[in-house]
Amino acid sequence: MAVQDLAPASAYGDDFQYKKEGRHYHTDERAAYMLPDDEIENDRMHMQHYAVKHAFGGNFDSPVEAQLKEGITVLDSGCGPGTWTIDMAGEYPESKFYGLDISPVFPTEGKPANTEFKVHNIAEEPAFPENYFDFIHQRLLVMGLRKAEWQTVIGNHMKALKPGGWIEMTECAMPDVVNRGPKLAILMETVSAVARTKDLHIGVSQFLVPYAKEAGAVNITVRNIVTPFNHGNKVGELLWKDFRMMYTAMRPVVAQAHPEYASEEAYEQLLQDVGEECKELKSGLIWTRVYAQKAEN
Repeated sequence: MAVQDLAPASAYGDDFQYKKEGRHYHTDERAAYMLPDDEIENDRMHMQHYAVKHAFGGNFDSPVEAQLKEGITVLDSGCGPGTWTIDMAGEYPESKFYGLDISPVFPTEGKPANTEFKVHNIAEEPAFPENYFDFIHQRLLVMGLRKAEWQTVIGNHMKALKPGGWIEMTECAMPDVVNRGPKLAILMETVSAVARTKDLHIGVSQFLVPYAKEAGAVNITVRNIVTPFNHGNKVGELLWKDFRMMYTAMRPVVAQAHPEYASEEAYEQLLQDVGEECKELKSGLIWTRVYAQKAEN
């Protein structure tokens, strides 16, 4: 498929979404993404971007800084509202940034001139020709891709990279948490169980390296970090806010397995209890970042 053949965001009208308990969700049955698709979710993802950026000390680890300054072609796969894309585009104006997402939640105007966003399901036919990108970035699609789709997506990314190009993927472990308490376990285990019924790859952070190797990647580097969760520093505070917003949207899922939390009041109390528990136990989220290169020949 040629780049220009991709459907613009305007091709998808209001029918692209449906409402549930006041929140909007995509209606593409081919996609497994569980979370809402609305302005509240966009706000959460904007905040999440800066939390992850500060947790890792930057937007990327791949050795592409010099190339970005000179000008290269970059893909943000599953870009959401485009926060990473726009942040990078502002820092590296000589480079061209493309963002792909299943929902048209990214900006269509008032964006940097060196950015372009398109609606596309990355689990389907590749949106770009082979050997097109110098750098491909993908982050936090643990709740967005089915288990059977991960190898296909990573394989397609490797084909889309130019020889010598880099791919970088960042994921958070689920449902594992350092110093996880029983209240947090209710939320993590319940949502993880539902995600498994949708064939989402909850443990994908541990498979990024073998999937990259299988796709032919070389010079693979792994970075694991643990971030504080509602304690310690600003990152811990932001990640808790991110989690709280995400799990507020997950109330119908949790209530189905735990009817005692069906009311807004009971569920709100559970979230407050989880926050205090994480603070007391010094809980931590486990992150994995993998970056790798496409062979030169």
